[in-house]
Amino acid sequence: MKQWYRFVAIFVGLMLCSCAYVTQAKQASIRVEFEKSAKDYNKLLRWREVENAGMIYMDPELRDAFMKSAEEFKNRGVTITEYRILTSECLPEKGTAEVVAEFDYYTLPSNRIKTVTYRQNWTYLDTVVKKGWQLKSGLPPFD
Repeated sequence: MKQWYRFVAIFVGLMLCSCAYVTQAKQASIRVEFEKSAKDYNKLLRWREVENAGMIYMDPELRDAFMKSAEEFKNRGVTITEYRILTSECLPEKGTAEVVAEFDYYTLPSNRIKTVTYRQNWTYLDTVVKKGWQLKSGLPPFD
């Protein structure tokens, strides 16, 4: 009888350890997916693919407002020359992340380089319809 309890205790211990490992592996995977999404989104902005960035990464409820900003971005002739991700924090257990990026840009006809800081708030969706990171913040003002 004593051996039976020992077997059950070992089995339960192994199950708990494996669950913890699976949870950590899933969180690491979500974190890697976030880093890729944030990098790809900012690259799309850099290469003037603002509409594509919005269609891929923007929360559907905020997409219309984003697309209006994207149209204004294009009409004003905003060109991003470089971007830097200053900080990036991902909390997979909460399904949230934040990026603070800095963009160097100019607007035609001026060739003066300006800089804007862009705080991006992200959420992770894991539903039947969509799985992945979505942006919850619109474009910054490119003055």
